[in-house]
Amino acid sequence: MSCVSRSQSEDDVRAVVGTSGVCSPVNSEDVESQPLLAKGNVQRTPLPVFQLAILCLVRLAEPIAYTQIFPYVNAMVEELHVTDNPADIGFYSGLVDSLFAVAQLFTIFQWGRLSDRIGRRPVILTGLAGVAAGSLCFGLSTSFNQMLLGRAMAGALSGNVAVVSSIIGEITDKTNQAQAFPLTGAFWCIGAIIGPLIGGTLSHPAERYPELFGSYEILKDKPYFLACFVSSLFTLFSIAVAYFFLEETLPSKVLENKLKAAAKADLLRSPCASSYGTLTPTATQKARSRNLSIDTPPTCVDTPAPKSAKPSTLSLILDERIRNVLIAGFLLSFICVGFDTVFVLWAYTPVNLGGLARKPADIGYALSSTGFLGIVISLFTFQALHARFGTKRIYTGSMCIWPVIFALIPAFGWAANMLKDRQKEMLAVIWTGLVGISAMSRLAAMAFSANMMVVKSAAPNQESLGSTFGLAQSVACVARAAGPAFASSIFAVSVDKKLLGGNFVWVVMVLVALYGVSATRKVEERHE
Repeated sequence: MSCVSRSQSEDDVRAVVGTSGVCSPVNSEDVESQPLLAKGNVQRTPLPVFQLAILCLVRLAEPIAYTQIFPYVNAMVEELHVTDNPADIGFYSGLVDSLFAVAQLFTIFQWGRLSDRIGRRPVILTGLAGVAAGSLCFGLSTSFNQMLLGRAMAGALSGNVAVVSSIIGEITDKTNQAQAFPLTGAFWCIGAIIGPLIGGTLSHPAERYPELFGSYEILKDKPYFLACFVSSLFTLFSIAVAYFFLEETLPSKVLENKLKAAAKADLLRSPCASSYGTLTPTATQKARSRNLSIDTPPTCVDTPAPKSAKPSTLSLILDERIRNVLIAGFLLSFICVGFDTVFVLWAYTPVNLGGLARKPADIGYALSSTGFLGIVISLFTFQALHARFGTKRIYTGSMCIWPVIFALIPAFGWAANMLKDRQKEMLAVIWTGLVGISAMSRLAAMAFSANMMVVKSAAPNQESLGSTFGLAQSVACVARAAGPAFASSIFAVSVDKKLLGGNFVWVVMVLVALYGVSATRKVEERHE
């Protein structure tokens, strides 16, 4: 398939290129802005499958490294004698867990902005290397301070989520981005399943598998190193694949590389035009003036002139469209992490206090089973619904599920309490509530895929895509840091003081969720 390039002026070279032979058969202009053209007749641009596969591999590395500590972090804190009070272990392990998001908060925007300057590939590779190094340091820790250092290192150097989203935005268009953006959420779910399996299976290997690891002193002295090492090996594999096969997509870098290749090709045709291989102005001008149809490594990017203005951080925040997207994204992350916190607390709380009195194993089973549902929703359900309803309606509709969830939770708690003398009926209500509420949250999480699409749409231009995604992820980090503390505190006060019969927390969460719906309705997509 041949690529179709747009009209060019002498000062504005715009190339349309594709990855692995994939080119854009349709104009990347927003289909929704063409009312006379029926959406059903628009040809969908083929996905750049190979590049997306590499990005999914890159994305998978972070949740594996992030979640592999969950099964053993409490035991590690206890074995390092961080505290003599068992009741304080949860506090210190929570501090270790939250430090990743806190460290990421202060750096993720800068990584996104840096990728707008030096390119996507260098930032991706640096972030992966930081995750691997942080995991290894964590596994080698012999003190609580070293645990914090390793976790902070991994969080501070991990800005890949913003950059991966930027790359997806650059290699897709309006016709296929609904297929591409949900992949990051699906692979986060997959990584969140693999990570705990690694951590739980490979902790204390010398004791659990003496025939295999009993002779290794390092695994006896540092019983959690093997889990971290395996996680790092996967990250190193991701680095190798990205180094050799991931293509640069930053428009200015793509154009720069094409100009250099064109000038080099021109010099090969006229070797007398240069001295000692120096690119002459004549060669460069020829490269700029002609259609750059040389055989250069393609990327599915509409390439603008390299001197397009890059808005400042303040101008991004003052942009009303971006500000509305940031507010909606903050509330989405805040509601989601708040739900994750109160759902576990509610499921663990005794029935007479409005909970479900479930053991951790039961809660984990429910979350794992619906985790697979989340993957299916990300890969298939979102695309089908998006094709019919569009980004804005999916975003608003998904957010509307959250108030329903928070309203249903106390209803299931009340029903279980009413049936506590009838064991079978009570268990039926408990498991229906546990699995049903968790499944509804997976459906509501479609809002994250829609959110990434509106963030891309809100970016002023391609040169500021990394900065915009970085800013959105910074806001999300604030929500992830504040949400659990807010939700758990309200839950504790509500149950302890019996505010509204212990249901005050659900009233608050319903109100926050309704505010999230209102904020989402203000989000607008930028039509090109």
